[in-house]
Amino acid sequence: MTNPLKFLLGGLLGFALAVPAGIMQADLGLNRILHNTQWIVGPHVHVAILVGLTMTLYSAIYFLFPIVTNNAKLYSQKLANFHFWAHLLGGIGMGAFMGMAGLKGMLRRTIYFDGEYSLYMILAALSGTLLLLAFLAFFFNIVMSVGLKGVIGIFMPAKSDTKDLLRAAK
Repeated sequence: MTNPLKFLLGGLLGFALAVPAGIMQADLGLNRILHNTQWIVGPHVHVAILVGLTMTLYSAIYFLFPIVTNNAKLYSQKLANFHFWAHLLGGIGMGAFMGMAGLKGMLRRTIYFDGEYSLYMILAALSGTLLLLAFLAFFFNIVMSVGLKGVIGIFMPAKSDTKDLLRAAK
């Protein structure tokens, strides 16, 4: 399975999990219970953005990478696989643990001094750390694929005159 397809399927999974969460939130009875809890930002927003949208964007990047870089090969397929699994599990884990805290009654924008929801928030933070590691693996893989000279070349002015890029008039 190619990297673009893998990430696209992961993005579709993220949307498939987030859309029903949003539909359940639209129910008046559940909204009365869940409104202003961590459940709202966990399963719906975090999964939709971190898994659905972001993995779809990574799919586009992995698809366009060889096109934009003149068929440069990825530095490491193992890093790309780690990126996929760490991002998928980290994003779903973060949403799930925040959702569990919300179902237990943890309100948004509230400080809990007694630590009644600490376990859920620690697990959500670990999932967020997994997301960070996934991004760092992706970034390292891309930088090593184009080389440091290629990364620095992005910020350098073009060597050719822009008139050379236009077609000659007939």
